[in-house]
Amino acid sequence: MLFLLFLLPISGLVTEAFFESHCQDGQSKSCTNGCQRGLERYFNGVANRVLPGHGYRNLTVASPVLCGRECLIDDRCFSFHYSEGKMRCELNGATASRYPMDLTEMDGIFYYGPEEPKLVQLLASGDNTGFPSLTDCWYHTHASAATECSKTGQQLCLHAQLDHASGEKYPATPLSWYADTDSLAVLTETGVTYHDLPLTAPSPGLCCSLPYVYRDPVRTASLYAVADRAGQASGCSDQGAHPCTLAELKEAYDNGYRSSTWLYFATPNRDASVADGGCGSRTGDECYQDTIANTPRPAAQSWVYCCYA
Repeated sequence: MLFLLFLLPISGLVTEAFFESHCQDGQSKSCTNGCQRGLERYFNGVANRVLPGHGYRNLTVASPVLCGRECLIDDRCFSFHYSEGKMRCELNGATASRYPMDLTEMDGIFYYGPEEPKLVQLLASGDNTGFPSLTDCWYHTHASAATECSKTGQQLCLHAQLDHASGEKYPATPLSWYADTDSLAVLTETGVTYHDLPLTAPSPGLCCSLPYVYRDPVRTASLYAVADRAGQASGCSDQGAHPCTLAELKEAYDNGYRSSTWLYFATPNRDASVADGGCGSRTGDECYQDTIANTPRPAAQSWVYCCYA
């Protein structure tokens, strides 16, 4: 299918002025009703494509530039449609990179979004198999990004999923949250790089829905009291996971995962370690299949081992 790609230039200074002015109206609140995002210098357009189901406001304006201006000064707007024949402008509360499978064909209408031109072109080709989606909002914490992914039935991408996307020539992303909690990823057409966490800057999340067979456990971002079972489960749920069972920790051990830290898991009032050497001197209930040591004497506060179904 043939399509045309357009760049709608809006100077960086003008874009920044619109955003900063609107943010100041909310005083201490961040842009977009608490949804932080990166400033964009251009809207990248593609002909005969729409993102249905995400529009919230229609108006009549003389050009896509004016439509883009309306999007810039509306804190709900992330992309827009424009029909030159009808001079119809529709503001969208989402982007094609967040909902790549929703981008569909419709004659005479242009989709304009903040995506890199190569990504708009890739999405418009209709071959979206295995593509990550990039959250529209930027987050300060891994848990917040994971929660946003879960809203669309996805999870933060695994290493293997990012490698797959790179192999499919997915264009470069900013520093983004992914499955691991202790680093950020940059996805490029030639590979994936991983970076230390920034001190203050928010990042978008890379969400994936590709099936997987196994994934290493992760620990919760926060400590929980031994009796706070709801908090422990919620901490794992924020990452699209659940507290690990002993059987899942044994599976992780068999797949090469090791952690000598004693953390809570699915069984109440106990903690476990997935270390080399197995159970050591522990026997009976304090050893699971000669591999996973666990004890009824947990610390008052600890993180939780989280596993994925």
